[in-house]
Amino acid sequence: MGNILITGVSSGIGEALAALYLKEGSAVYGVSRRTPYFYMEHENFHFKQFDLSSLTNFEELFTGGFSHLLSEGIDVLFLNAGVSGNVPAKCEDFTLEEIQHVLAVNVLANKLLLDIVLSSKHHPRMCVISASMAGLRFRSGTLPYSLSKAALSALAGVYAEENPDVFFAVLGLCNVNTSLSRQVSFSEKTAKFAELKLLQQRALTEGYMVSAAQRAIDICSVISSPSDFMIKSGEFVDIRKILPSTND
Repeated sequence: MGNILITGVSSGIGEALAALYLKEGSAVYGVSRRTPYFYMEHENFHFKQFDLSSLTNFEELFTGGFSHLLSEGIDVLFLNAGVSGNVPAKCEDFTLEEIQHVLAVNVLANKLLLDIVLSSKHHPRMCVISASMAGLRFRSGTLPYSLSKAALSALAGVYAEENPDVFFAVLGLCNVNTSLSRQVSFSEKTAKFAELKLLQQRALTEGYMVSAAQRAIDICSVISSPSDFMIKSGEFVDIRKILPSTND
C-alpha cells in the first residue's frame, strides 16, 4: 500500500505495474503523453498527461490531484518512461536533435523529477530505474538508446550515493515484448546489423520474450526485498540474472 508514481504508464511495463499496484489497493499516480484509458475510471488511479521531453514546467506535475504527493510522500517512484530514438541506424544517420530527444526523455526528465521529489520532506522508500543492458553492451545501430541508458545508469548511481536513505533499484529489464523492443526486434532495418539480427532471431524463438505483465511481477518481487537478490542501491543488475524463472 502507499502512493506509487509511474512514468510511461500508458503502455508496456508502466501499464502492467499500474495494474499490479491497483489490484493490491495502492494509490497509483501515472504520467505519460498518451491517456491510459483502461484505468481512467479506477478510483485509485490518478493521471496527468505530460510530455517529459519538454524539460519544462515539471513543477506542474505536482499540482491538482498530484499536489499532496510531496507533502504525504511517494512510497515507490518508477522512472519507467523511455524511447528508443528510431533505432536501428548507423551513428552518422542520427541527427543531433534525435539524440537530444532520447536523452531528454530517458535521462534528463528523470533528473528533473528526482530533484523535485528529493527536495520534499518525505523521500521515496524506493526508486526503480528502467535500465538496459544496452547501456553496458554496445551494439551497432543503437547509438541514441545505448547512450541514454549508459547515462541513466550513471545518473542512478550518483543519486544513490548522495541519497543513501532511498534505495535505487537499477534494473535491466530486457527481452520484454513491448513496442519499444519490437522496434528493434522486428524492424526491417535490423537485417543490416549482424548483432541485432541475432537478437531478432532470439526474439522470434518461442518463450524468449516475456510479457510486460510478467516482467512487472518480476520487478515487484525484486524490489520487495532487494537483499534477498543481493542487489545494491545504485548498481545496475540484469533482472534475468537474479530471477531463475526468467530467460538467460
